[in-house]
Amino acid sequence: MGTPEAVEPAVDLLEQLADGGTALEFAVGSGRVAVPLAARGVPVHGIELSEPMVEQLRAKAGAERIPVTVGDMATTHVPGRFSLVYLVYNTISNLLTQQEQVACFRNAARHLMPGGRFVVELGVPPLRRLPPGQLTCPFDVSEEHLASTSSTRSPSG
Repeated sequence: MGTPEAVEPAVDLLEQLADGGTALEFAVGSGRVAVPLAARGVPVHGIELSEPMVEQLRAKAGAERIPVTVGDMATTHVPGRFSLVYLVYNTISNLLTQQEQVACFRNAARHLMPGGRFVVELGVPPLRRLPPGQLTCPFDVSEEHLASTSSTRSPSG
């Protein structure tokens, strides 16, 4: 997801949707999207729960122009109003309950100026790859990371 081929189209769209205004990225992480968006002249602010991720962001050239508030994207408020609030690369799935996700949407609404846009990027897992009875399928397995697609259906169907 960090290749220019993956990042550029997302940044193109977000730049267009910001429409000359400011942007707020929930779960800004290492700045994979925020840094190139800011390089195009869109003022970007970030919210990030993980201080080690903020450190990774700060190590990047151009990151000095991106203010980051450490906190939870569902509840943390930053000053100002934004023309664009966005979450990328399935970040919404870090909120594990519907209540947390609703709180995140409410937080986005609090930050948006009238007419602003809230963008949530989601990948749709290829669940049809799961044979009957199998509820998960690993797609990234390493010593540092385990990720899998899963089905919400019960084993009985």
